[in-house]
Amino acid sequence: MKRKKYGFRIVYGIVLVLVLFWPNLICGDGAPEQSDLNALSAVVMEAESGRILYDKNGSEPRAMASTTKIMTLTVALENGNLSDMVSVSANAAQQPEVNMNLREGETFVLEDLLYALMLQSYNDVAVAVAEHVGGSVENFCAMMTEKAQEIGAKNTCFKTPSGLDAEGHQTTAADLALITAYAVQNETFMKIVGTQSYEIQQNRGNSRSVSLSNKNPLLTAYPGATGGKTGFTSQAGLCLVGIASRDGVQLISVVLGSGWPPHSQYRIADTKKLLDYGFLNYTWKTVPLDGKDTQEAIEVSRGTTAQVGTKIEGDFKYFMKDDDQLEIHYDLPYVLEAPVEAGEVVGEATVYVDGKAAQSLPVVTAEGSARMDFTYFLHRVLEGFFHTEVQM
Repeated sequence: MKRKKYGFRIVYGIVLVLVLFWPNLICGDGAPEQSDLNALSAVVMEAESGRILYDKNGSEPRAMASTTKIMTLTVALENGNLSDMVSVSANAAQQPEVNMNLREGETFVLEDLLYALMLQSYNDVAVAVAEHVGGSVENFCAMMTEKAQEIGAKNTCFKTPSGLDAEGHQTTAADLALITAYAVQNETFMKIVGTQSYEIQQNRGNSRSVSLSNKNPLLTAYPGATGGKTGFTSQAGLCLVGIASRDGVQLISVVLGSGWPPHSQYRIADTKKLLDYGFLNYTWKTVPLDGKDTQEAIEVSRGTTAQVGTKIEGDFKYFMKDDDQLEIHYDLPYVLEAPVEAGEVVGEATVYVDGKAAQSLPVVTAEGSARMDFTYFLHRVLEGFFHTEVQM
């Protein structure tokens, strides 16, 4: 159906307080004081919605050490073949610790190297993977940065696949959480980062056998932990990305610069606080908005009625805490041109949670309005003449 829109208006809707919908409130803990965290930057995010639940300097650019390898693994999985044989170059073999002592000319199955990359955080493996998948370290890092931009991590730039300090190699805690939220959608990624131990077997075609154990302490220190990545350099400090799931909720925590050695326990303590806060204070909630009258009528040009009412289509589902406030903003046209059908999508209702846009729902017409044309006027004349309803 063709109709003309004569310009749009934004209407501010009512504010909804969630306590009206959920009398049985969750008794959670308050947000950690920023001074309670050792990390210079920290966030915790709900993976599906992408909502950041807590932020401490989350947009501040920082070095991220070996948490870089989350993107290294992601790009390798999306662009490499797990069964490929990777030949070790002289450049890869010369990388500093931590390394697997790769030797030039050795060959390993790509899949096996990806376990070595994430479980033991080997820097020589990162370079070997980058050169194999990207053709060169420089090209692979460009692929990593391009992927970050595609995901929405606009303040991230990769200069190394290993995370070793380099000029311009940086991200933010918020960006790193966003990158991880993307990565966890890949089943192979989750399988690798959640593996406690792995054996690179020579009989698979590898140059030698290597035993690997996961160096991420969160896997055994936090109930529900399913993966993540540690990191440390002198510039970045102690870093940790945590992934944890409980009752169908998946949270991602990021701490950057969470102390320096010998205080390796700081990043675990910070991560536990962040994850506890998210799990205890937030849950998925559904606000029943389907069919809700917007209280906003739209004028109809050349219609059999002067205006039509509007209503929201669909319910609002989001990861929220009990004292979140919801505000609805309506984006609707001033005028519609007849004919207009009931249930026609004419605009949208954007739900804001604590002042931030969270989700948009369609707004539809509550009733229709026929067009006032020759047939309509003939119908009215005949009705008046015969003083009865005429079927056209």
